[in-house]
Amino acid sequence: MTSYNSLTILLSKRIKFIILLVLFLVSNIAFTQNIDKVTPQLIVKDAESKLPIRGVLVTVEGVFQQYEIQSDDFGVVFLKSIPNGKFKIKLSHKGYAVFEKTLELTAGQHLTLELIPLSIELNEVVITAVESRGMTSTSIIDKKAMQHLQPSSFTDLLELLPGGRSKDPVFNASNHIKLREVGTADSNYDISSLGTSFVVDGIPINTDSNLQFTTGPTVQITPGSGYANTRRNITSKGVDMRSISTDQIEKVEIVRGIPSVEYGDLTSGLIKIQRKRGRSNWESRFKADEFSKLYYVGKGFESQEKRFVLNVGLDYLDAKPDPRNSFENYKRITTSIRTQKTWENDSQLFQWDSSLDYSGSMDNEKTDPDIGYAKVDRYSSDFNRFSFANSLDINFKTSRFLKSIHTSASVGQQFDKIRQTKWVQVSSATAIPNNREQGESDGIFLTPQYISNLEVDGKPFDAFLKVMGDFEIPLFGIQQTLKMGSEWTYSKNNGKGQVYDTNHPPSPEMTTRPRSYKDIPASTDISFFAEDAVKIPIAAHELNVAAGVRATSLLNISSAYAIQGKYYFDPRINAQWVFPSFKIGNRALRAELTAGIGQYTKFPTLAQLYPDFVYNDLVQLNYYHNTPEYRRINLMTYKTSAVNYDLAPAVNKKWEVRADFSYDNNRFSATFFKENLNSGFRNSSRYQALSYKKYDSSSIDPNTLTSQPDLAQMSFVMDTLLTAYNSTNNGSKLLKSGVEFQFSSKRFTSINTRFTVNGAWFKTTYTNSSPVYKSGQKEIIIDGKRLPYIGLYQWDDGSEKQQLNANLIVDTYVPSLGLEFSSSFQFMCFRSDQALPMNGTPVAYIDPSGKQHPYLEGDKSDPILQWLDIKYNDALFQKRTIPMSMNMNLKVSKDFYKRIRISMFVNRLFSYYQNYEINGQKIERRGLTSPYFGMELNLNF
Repeated sequence: MTSYNSLTILLSKRIKFIILLVLFLVSNIAFTQNIDKVTPQLIVKDAESKLPIRGVLVTVEGVFQQYEIQSDDFGVVFLKSIPNGKFKIKLSHKGYAVFEKTLELTAGQHLTLELIPLSIELNEVVITAVESRGMTSTSIIDKKAMQHLQPSSFTDLLELLPGGRSKDPVFNASNHIKLREVGTADSNYDISSLGTSFVVDGIPINTDSNLQFTTGPTVQITPGSGYANTRRNITSKGVDMRSISTDQIEKVEIVRGIPSVEYGDLTSGLIKIQRKRGRSNWESRFKADEFSKLYYVGKGFESQEKRFVLNVGLDYLDAKPDPRNSFENYKRITTSIRTQKTWENDSQLFQWDSSLDYSGSMDNEKTDPDIGYAKVDRYSSDFNRFSFANSLDINFKTSRFLKSIHTSASVGQQFDKIRQTKWVQVSSATAIPNNREQGESDGIFLTPQYISNLEVDGKPFDAFLKVMGDFEIPLFGIQQTLKMGSEWTYSKNNGKGQVYDTNHPPSPEMTTRPRSYKDIPASTDISFFAEDAVKIPIAAHELNVAAGVRATSLLNISSAYAIQGKYYFDPRINAQWVFPSFKIGNRALRAELTAGIGQYTKFPTLAQLYPDFVYNDLVQLNYYHNTPEYRRINLMTYKTSAVNYDLAPAVNKKWEVRADFSYDNNRFSATFFKENLNSGFRNSSRYQALSYKKYDSSSIDPNTLTSQPDLAQMSFVMDTLLTAYNSTNNGSKLLKSGVEFQFSSKRFTSINTRFTVNGAWFKTTYTNSSPVYKSGQKEIIIDGKRLPYIGLYQWDDGSEKQQLNANLIVDTYVPSLGLEFSSSFQFMCFRSDQALPMNGTPVAYIDPSGKQHPYLEGDKSDPILQWLDIKYNDALFQKRTIPMSMNMNLKVSKDFYKRIRISMFVNRLFSYYQNYEINGQKIERRGLTSPYFGMELNLNF
């Protein structure tokens, strides 16, 4: 209730602020209109597309001093402080012919000037990811590269990263990102994807309050396909990239290195998505491939007089993992309305961006009635998200210290639903409890066969607020900028949670009870950051340094948690040394050396902070009589909290060094990096000793019973059961190191072709840094009972994976024919996997009473304790290396009349897989792959 009242007060204050802000901005409209009446105005457009051009350098000669200014997002230039008269105007922009003309300028005049695109600017056409020249490793993917790639979701873009490879789309399972990593499917290392932050137009995508998972074993529709919800579960796993459409994206920046302290709540990387803004023609896209069909339509509207832009877009994806199977399907629909309004006067420039977005997906799977499985099994998962975001940027033209203020705010509401129907059958008399509290109670006998219906109702709500200022501090002629700001986030799930009939549960072995998500507290965190960037000229060299720190604290959490009230600090620094260019022949060689080091912190999610209670229902008496009224089953129920109050944030420490060389439009860069994360989230086992009564049912005479057996008249013995349950801790250790490289040649004009070579060597080590409780390697039965001891082992898993791959991309662009095509040769030079050696001897053991004892050398020969000493075969720890393989992919696009574009692609048009041996056994890899192809049609009117 407190969180709700706080939220109400916050929204009320925000509404008042918006009203005052609107009134303030309206007053500025009138003021701006008066300025426009007395100031000459130029509008710069593309001579072919008639679209405004941003960043055109306008030079006016003939004034008392040279006058220079750049066009804004609308291609508009206000020539202020210029008297009436004739002046020489010069317009210049990369990719356009220089415009020079003498014009007579008068007050209130509006002129439209057009720049002619250069007929051939081949080096400007890039259809792959480009490495940024900034101070950290960043891949930039623009809409031209995305258009040539023909993606169906954001997942496809990862092919363009160093170390990336093309993959067939997988729409019947969630897609999670793995940066600089030899991937693993183990959920104990989900921190890699959870710790990658996706930021769309400055607003982060928040998944911390997502709790859409099913209790108990879920539906397995077909043998070997995996359980339906297990494949689609995104709880505490981060963003599902299937849900992100690429059609409304202008540019993507994938920061693999050390991001600015402006961005937090991450450990692995940063994905910055900038969506389309500005005027555009009606554009539509239709794509069809083996697995899916995609439709998109969008348009950008502009009012030059009001300096207002409206962008709208809608896309729809219909995908099947197997086109022959109509019983499994994934659908996605996204739509967006984005607006931009600017105001300007002599001292300030205001820009207000607003967006209203909807994203929905439907994930369905059911049984084929022609197969032998239960015909009622089905699974569906619906995801619906609405979000509203606003940002206001104020740029101060005349201030020497405060340069700009940025504010942004967003709210998002999801309506998620999982519906599962499952046929359950038990082979013996099975009990289920009918209470939710700890203690003794009578249960009921489960129906031998029944249909279980489970509904998971989730309503995640999130809010975000950010305020940031940019300052400029002159210091002895050194260019110095300061960035300071604060962020606040709020996450809450108001859904009903797991809803099912407790008399017909999804699984008889379930250890949970229905719980409403509303009962889980909200998660709120606040952060502050400051970063100083300087540019220092040193002789002919240049040194750029950006250093800052971010402090974050988790609010609204009980004092029982060790994390409560603490601030976690993330220092980060990047430095770049730019060497003076020098000529080799007639061309200049440019070299840069960049280094960075930083720390990152990611807080636990709601599911990790507030897990379900664990219920253990121990059968004390199970008496089954032919007469239902005489049956009795008695249980001792234990209700255990799985909360780990010592849970801390995951912290990653990273450093990298990069060298960058460019010569005659040829460029080569190489990056060496190392990451150390030793506090990732994982499920770890805890043990408990549970005592209960074992009633002796042999004294019951079924022929003389007239009612249920009376427990008071029955003898019993006390017994203890050692059992383990899972709790989240910081035990996952993830070490990454490697080298990334990319070479991009100039485009050879004689053949209109560019050559790009990129790749990476990755080494990833996965280990468990916390001890593990388990009952040994085998299920040992002694005197009819399971081994009554539990061993404590220092670790129970660990592996080291390596891979080296390289891609050769040959792309040709013929503008006179409107034709572009590329061939990519993707080499996986090798891939290796080695399980790290493990010591199977426990460091301690737990006896049946629950007491812990050290495990000594003599215990290895004890008749019972010896079974806790696990013997591992050395063959398990041998390194396995898979040798070279190669795939060839082809993409072709053709423009017709500059309005129609037809594209097609074929992945694995040609493949080669080298055979190899493991332990003397020859492995042949022929016929492992088949081509995957598709095509699309783009219309632009």
